[in-house]
Amino acid sequence: MNENLGEFQDESGMKRRWFLGSCHCGGVQFSVAATLNITVTLCNCSICYRSGHQEIMVREDHFILHEGEELLSSYRFGENRAEHTFCSRCGIKPFYRPRSHPIGFRSVNARCLTFAPDVTLTYADFDGQNWESSIAVGLHRLTD
Repeated sequence: MNENLGEFQDESGMKRRWFLGSCHCGGVQFSVAATLNITVTLCNCSICYRSGHQEIMVREDHFILHEGEELLSSYRFGENRAEHTFCSRCGIKPFYRPRSHPIGFRSVNARCLTFAPDVTLTYADFDGQNWESSIAVGLHRLTD
């Protein structure tokens, strides 16, 4: 997994680093590319709140699933736009396809990533209990 060891500049010139992630049992392993100043969204919707999901929203090309696809189980509810994925072995939700951006993005659980000491995490609240109005006023954030 050499891509996890380095930093690179993306097409916009932003410096990014690969961060390793996994579920609890290690069966699902992945990497995410992000800047060293990461905004983590804390959503209070029913599933994020109950599962403890702390969102880092990344573009699909900044996400690599290394192993464990066969362990992922899917769960949908409500409008069935989001595809919540869980490790069928340990039950952890390391990432999912979000309702707000069902194509081209992944919502990654920051709690499943390993960060170096030089990374700054900033937390932003999102009122997922009132999802439609929160989206309409632009409260949802994509991760740089």
